[in-house]
Amino acid sequence: MAKILIIGDGAIGLLLAHFLSAQHSVSVLTRKSTSNTRFYSSDNSASQKINASFISLNELNSLPKFDVFLFTVKAFQVQSAFAQIKQFLPQHCSVVLSHNGMGNVEQLKCELNEHQALYFLTTSMAGFKSNQYIVQHTGNGQSIIGGCNNLGVKNSKIMADQLTAIPLLNASMNIEQLRFNKLLVNIAINPLSALHNIKNGQLREPQYCSIIINLLTEACNIAKAKNLDVTLINALSSAYDVMARTAENFSSMQQDVAHNRATEIMAICGYISEQGKLHNIKTPFNDELLAKIAAKKSAV
Repeated sequence: MAKILIIGDGAIGLLLAHFLSAQHSVSVLTRKSTSNTRFYSSDNSASQKINASFISLNELNSLPKFDVFLFTVKAFQVQSAFAQIKQFLPQHCSVVLSHNGMGNVEQLKCELNEHQALYFLTTSMAGFKSNQYIVQHTGNGQSIIGGCNNLGVKNSKIMADQLTAIPLLNASMNIEQLRFNKLLVNIAINPLSALHNIKNGQLREPQYCSIIINLLTEACNIAKAKNLDVTLINALSSAYDVMARTAENFSSMQQDVAHNRATEIMAICGYISEQGKLHNIKTPFNDELLAKIAAKKSAV
C-alpha cells in the first residue's frame, strides 16, 4: 500500500481519489473545507463516500512522508502548486502530472533529483462536480501513464502496476506521443465547446467540420516539425470518437468559461501558437481561437 497525495480536488482529482483509495492510503490537498465528506456517483446511482483524507497545506508538516505526489490541478496551476509542495518531497518519491494540454514537464524535470521519478498520466475518464463535494463519473475511458525523466521511463510499468486501481490503466514508453494525441482531441473539443457553449456531441454537426479540420491541420504540422508520428486522419478519427463517447458531457473548458474561471487555453491552442512561432509555421486558426477564448473569459 502506497501513501499517495493528490494535489487538487477537481473532478479528475476526486475520481482518482475514489479509485486509488480502494488499494492505497490517499490524501487530497484542498483549499476548501477539509471537514466536509466528498462523494462519488456514477450513472445516477447512489453516492459513495470517497475514502480519502482531505487536508490543507499547513497540515503537511505533521503527516508521514508520501510515496506518490499526483498533481491534478490545471496546466497553468502546476508550477505554483509544485513550488508549494517541493519542500515536502522525500529524497525518493514519484511525481505524476495529469492535466490537459502541454507544458510543465521540462520545467519540473529540472526541479527533481535523480531519485525522484516524473510521470505523466493521460486519461479519457470523464466527470464533473455537481457541487463542491460530489463528483459525477460520466464516462469511462483509457488512462495511460509514462515516464518523463530517466527514472520514470525505467519504472513506467512498475508505476502502472502500483496504480492499477485506476480503471483501464496501461503504461507507455512514449508518453510524449500520447500527450500530443490527447492535445489534438483537446484542440478539437474544448475551445469550440466553450466558445459556443455546447455539449461535446454537438461539435459533430456539419457547421463545425471546417474549423476542426483547420485547427487539427495546424497542430499536425507542428507534430511533423517535432518528429512525432501524427496524421490528420487519425487526429480527426480520435476527436470525433471522443465527441461521440462524451456526447452529453460539457468539456472542462466550457465549464470553466461558464463559471468565470481561468482556462487551460494557453496549454492547448496557446501551445500550438507558440510552437508555430518557434518552427516558423503559420497557425492562424489556433491563434484566433486562443484570442476568442481569452476575450470571452475576460468579458464575463
